[in-house]
Amino acid sequence: MAIDTLSPSSYPLYMRFIGPHVSIKENIALSVRRAKELGATGFAIFTKNQRIWSAPPMKDEDAALFRKNMEECGYSSNAVLPHAGYLINPASPDKELWEKSLNLFIDEASRTDRLGLKMLNIHPGAYKEGSREEGIRRCAAMLDRVLESIPGIMIAVENTAGAGTILGSSFEELDAILSQAKYKERIGFTLDTAHLFGAGYDVKNESGRILDDFVSRFGKEKLYGMHLNDSKVPLSSHKDRHESIGEGLIGRDAFIEIIRHSATEGIPLILETPDEEKWKGEIELLLSSEH
Repeated sequence: MAIDTLSPSSYPLYMRFIGPHVSIKENIALSVRRAKELGATGFAIFTKNQRIWSAPPMKDEDAALFRKNMEECGYSSNAVLPHAGYLINPASPDKELWEKSLNLFIDEASRTDRLGLKMLNIHPGAYKEGSREEGIRRCAAMLDRVLESIPGIMIAVENTAGAGTILGSSFEELDAILSQAKYKERIGFTLDTAHLFGAGYDVKNESGRILDDFVSRFGKEKLYGMHLNDSKVPLSSHKDRHESIGEGLIGRDAFIEIIRHSATEGIPLILETPDEEKWKGEIELLLSSEH
């Protein structure tokens, strides 16, 4: 079934929403067309330039065109996972930086809402100094503040490879963030395969068991999305170096197992692989692996 013949309500529940993180260059509404041209059934975007603190307000006509393109191309909001900017640090011990991060996070959540989307992916941040527990508390507090400010949004906290004081490298730590948050029903997680591998989860050999463990701890409904990336660096390296699917140390078979796992039904499965020229082939490989 061609993607441009689908309406959002006609997606079968088993369909995997697979696609890359596409550019918002020139106009954010063009990102939808870029994903469609690649044959993607899902995609990710930034809502603004991810490396600056402030940007001009989103124009009403741009948000309306994005929503129009979504409808015409057959994408539901379930298929799209926006990513918050890299400057936001929810765990920061610096009060000024924490407040600045909060304001930017709220702004990006508002942009997500205006686009008709419902989830925003965020890194849990680095606590820099003091205790890990204090960093977890600050992270949870920021999630609550954003959710209070933008009632229509859900937050997907992304796992990390665990370098230095960065939070979120274990299911236990993700659970601790969730446990301290007030609005637990609107917080879930994005699992990045390269980050899992870097943190010591053997995605190469045990991808199905890892997803089973996640579902056992959190429930399937808490898996809001995945980032499907092979890894340039070995297991337990605590480094984050993405590679194209099947060309890294995780290997193609693990991704096929992930695609076929029941936990990945109906959620965005996003490629953040480094070679854009290979995206179309990666999408075709993963979609063909669904059954």
